[in-house]
Amino acid sequence: MADLYGLRTRDASGVITLDTTITPVRSLKMMQVVGNGAFDQYISIPEIKAQSFVVVDTLADNGEYTWSPLAWYSTGQLQLRQPFNNTWQVMILSLGGEPFAAPGSYGIRASNNNIRTQIDSVNQVLSVRYNGRFNIGFQGPGSANQIQWADVTFPAPITTYERPLVFLNADNYMMVGNFSVKGSPGNWTGFRLKAWNNQPAHGDTALYPMYINWYCASYQAPTSAVGAYGASVKNAAGVRTFVTTANLSLLNGQPASNSFALSGNPIVAGPSYSPGFQMAWTGSYQDYVLANALFSATNIGATGQPFRENFGGFLPGNRSVLQMYTYNGGGTNPVTPNGRTLFASRPMKPL
Repeated sequence: MADLYGLRTRDASGVITLDTTITPVRSLKMMQVVGNGAFDQYISIPEIKAQSFVVVDTLADNGEYTWSPLAWYSTGQLQLRQPFNNTWQVMILSLGGEPFAAPGSYGIRASNNNIRTQIDSVNQVLSVRYNGRFNIGFQGPGSANQIQWADVTFPAPITTYERPLVFLNADNYMMVGNFSVKGSPGNWTGFRLKAWNNQPAHGDTALYPMYINWYCASYQAPTSAVGAYGASVKNAAGVRTFVTTANLSLLNGQPASNSFALSGNPIVAGPSYSPGFQMAWTGSYQDYVLANALFSATNIGATGQPFRENFGGFLPGNRSVLQMYTYNGGGTNPVTPNGRTLFASRPMKPL
């Protein structure tokens, strides 16, 4: 067994609240960019490093037609396809290990056999706020009852400017789309999504309920309960950037935004055509997938069908791939799910 070094803390019941042998998702930079109306817009962002990954998200709630642009990134550059003139939220996430942000900043850094953790006084970690479970889709063969939409309301609004990140998992099969977060900057109240079960493509499993677990995470300053103890980091203004009583949302897979490849039979219904695409996934039923951009629509501009739904998730009994479809009006020049920004995550502590 390899030697492990770093920091570990536990709460009063003995549950581990921080373990630097596990990499937490942390934010290197959060910013907004404005579209310039070009078909492809290239934006210089020096903070995007070779090992960074980027999430591009909308700041709007347009119901089932909430959309985000296709986005690709490389060292120092972000590419947005048809961003129109809208403002977009950009989160540059990191595995940790970059230099501390500025002279005088401080925190904790640990390296364990190439697993790196950095908690500092500038960059906040991503922590779980709320979680739950719902049932969506067909309710069994021959059942007239179909739950087409899930509509979740948070116990209290999340007050960050950027949308909270919503992660989804399922007991087995999951095919969902039309994702949106309800609310507006500073007042995010919940989320909604639609079932896209397809029995001809995925077998009889698609005729049964999809049991989906979810949690949402944000960079809102974490708080501690009275009497709690552990480690805490604050910035120069006294705002807490990290506390061990928070449940961190961990990075457990970093797909590239161009990792989907054409795979599997398309879904054809009359004139509509939805080609299938797959990317390699983690293989673990413990890992959640980020819903924000992956399952939202794509807006391809002034065509007969400007909004293209992206839907997908997990195939029956298979976590080695992530299956996606993009709805198209026909089979000519179909849109693909590449350009969707996503990653795999799991909570550090049980929900």
